[in-house]
Amino acid sequence: MKQSDFIESMGYLLKEETLQTVEHHIQQNTLVLENLEPFPGYHGENLPLDMKPDSIFLITDRQYSAESIFRLSVQMCSYANIHFDACPAEIFVLNTQLYGIRIKGLNNYALISDIQRCYIDHEIGFMKKRKINDPGLIRINKVFCFERLAPDIFKDLEDEHTFYVSIPSQLNWSLFRKVTENVKNNIANSNFDCASGFVYLKTILELVRIYTHSTDVNRLQIIRNKYLEEIERIRET
Repeated sequence: MKQSDFIESMGYLLKEETLQTVEHHIQQNTLVLENLEPFPGYHGENLPLDMKPDSIFLITDRQYSAESIFRLSVQMCSYANIHFDACPAEIFVLNTQLYGIRIKGLNNYALISDIQRCYIDHEIGFMKKRKINDPGLIRINKVFCFERLAPDIFKDLEDEHTFYVSIPSQLNWSLFRKVTENVKNNIANSNFDCASGFVYLKTILELVRIYTHSTDVNRLQIIRNKYLEEIERIRET
């Protein structure tokens, strides 16, 4: 594998998930959300069903800069010896825009309060608790690390079940959801979950994130081809 086939860069991921208020192991009267079904389009036997949190969203009282969140999170990991992945997030739920910090990779819920306390000690404030159990559109600002398997197909280096296929242009969420629905309705094996994203290279690389337990590059190519067909078809109508 050539060095150029490995890519590490900043980018964004946009996905829709059902979010629920976390009731326990949090700082008093603060809003913390979790995703109830991290990959709603995938229904396999190998999804984790234990009580470890998947993605936790600490909802802040305002928008903080991505730089400050990334810097504080790195410092906290080394200081508190708690290992987790943190990145800025925006959530659109119940016609409201929320800002927060997505936490991934925790071993148990009991660590949430300690992590919140570390952020509070560094002057990050949190929104007051409210009851939420609704679908939300989530935009995550993160570092992508993947390798190129084929000219337009990539494998995530941090999650063995996550892949990316490139598409020629940006799709707004409404159009992306419609295209994805058409793709799944016109493909033999539709057991995969999709999200929209892009990474910053010399030019922006538009991506579809695919979560699947199949590692068949040919199947990923079929999925990409279906996306290209549906994008072209919808834009011609």
